[in-house]
Amino acid sequence: MLHIKPVITEVSDLGDQAGPRAAPQPLVAPWVRGLCSSLIRQAPVTLMIAASLMCPTQSIAGEDRALQRPQPFKVIYQADYRGLPISARGIRELSRQNLEGAEASLYTLTSSALSIFAKFTEQSDFIMVGDTARPQFYRYDRTGLGRNKSIRLNFDWNQNQVTDLDSGEHWPLADAQISDRLLYQFQLQTDLLNQGADISLGTQLSYQIQDQNTLKDYIFSVKAKVTLQTPLGPVETYEIVRSNDQEKRSTTLWLAPAFEYMLIRFEQASSDGENFSLAIEKAYLNEAPILDFDTGASS
Repeated sequence: MLHIKPVITEVSDLGDQAGPRAAPQPLVAPWVRGLCSSLIRQAPVTLMIAASLMCPTQSIAGEDRALQRPQPFKVIYQADYRGLPISARGIRELSRQNLEGAEASLYTLTSSALSIFAKFTEQSDFIMVGDTARPQFYRYDRTGLGRNKSIRLNFDWNQNQVTDLDSGEHWPLADAQISDRLLYQFQLQTDLLNQGADISLGTQLSYQIQDQNTLKDYIFSVKAKVTLQTPLGPVETYEIVRSNDQEKRSTTLWLAPAFEYMLIRFEQASSDGENFSLAIEKAYLNEAPILDFDTGASS
């Protein structure tokens, strides 16, 4: 990449401005969801898990509907900076492992970019509590052009604090639904997946991000339904914008409902010309390659 710092910062840290928290449309009756949310927010971790298991997953219409979670995936992207090919490849991958004696499966979400100039890796280890992805450990490493940067955060839910393992500083965990700088992308995917394939335009979803000692609100709005042309064929997507982005910057994601709201394209543009995009090249679901978006064919 010709200028790796904007690329890395723009992909994972989508902005600093805070905004009002807005929840996605509920899948259960409002009073039930409110009760469950109250139990989960106020109880210790073990009781949170129990409360999430006891709470029914019932649609507004009264029909039973199990919570859905994205399957393990691996997606490869071509990165582009300022309209110039930079020989950079981006990879995002979700894996899951069942640890012996653990109450819940451990998930790992990674995002990496590699070019002849620099390397970037971001990782979030988390568990699922109901429909909420709860971070356990976050790692960020950047080497190459510009200043190298490293972040390691440990989320201790028993002590209700997050610790910077490099500096030793720690801060309180103010909310049971706090996410990290990478994990909110999986939470957005999960929330949309549980709303179904038909999302009302204008729907807003918000996430509170623990960015070291700072809490940030990311608010996303479903703007339009768009068919994109890709190396894997045409695919229908929802165009989703960050509605509380910084004044001089715009962030847009295109997610495919037929493929568990997989990220198909990402674009970020700023008034100073520091533009960056990701475009899908290859994709795998449960290790099976997707051969054709148009037909849904896989090997």
